[in-house]
Amino acid sequence: MIPEQYRNQRVGVNGYRVLNLDLDGVCADYSGALRAYLIRHGLMDENVHPSEDRYELYQASGWPFRSYEGYLATHKAAESEHLYATMKPIDGAPEALRTLASNHVYIRIVTHRLFVSGQHRMVVADTAQWLDEWNIPYMSLCFTGLKDSMQATVHIDDSPSNIAALREMNQHVVVFDQPYNRDITGPRLHDWSPSSVDRLLDWFEHWPTEGGPEGIDGPSRRT
Repeated sequence: MIPEQYRNQRVGVNGYRVLNLDLDGVCADYSGALRAYLIRHGLMDENVHPSEDRYELYQASGWPFRSYEGYLATHKAAESEHLYATMKPIDGAPEALRTLASNHVYIRIVTHRLFVSGQHRMVVADTAQWLDEWNIPYMSLCFTGLKDSMQATVHIDDSPSNIAALREMNQHVVVFDQPYNRDITGPRLHDWSPSSVDRLLDWFEHWPTEGGPEGIDGPSRRT
């Protein structure tokens, strides 16, 4: 049961179990959707599976990008074909988020999807459409690259730079497991399974201490 002092959180007075949640690489399969776009337009062979060891796709082997500018141009073209409205969710994410919401977690979507100018209205609309179509509950939808300016009880992110910036501000960050972030220590979700949701709910109440099995210095257990 939600504590009495937080019962008015829906009008934004106090926060209880506030979750700042990234989308791409955490809830939505961005790289899979971009790869599908490239294959559809004959820009990538369907038998090519790019490396996943770099967060920056233009630096990862297997992608057809020769520069950051080339990546941005391709991304913008994919946006224009409603990339954000049609991508698949990470397995189990919609169900897990509905479970979190039913346990009084205030879900605030925080995403940096407006990093390419010119199509912001489409990006915002497609993001909201995708969330609605997958029945993903949320109370706020925020578009910003300055994630360290938004406090929460817990953050979930996959970006190494975002994780570092948030922790520099003494925020509690859960790493959502991806090949490119496995050298980062600390609490980590490997998937959106029911056991992961239970672990996350525990962390809202008792943040792991240093040296624990999922403590702030505990490395990823997946190899």
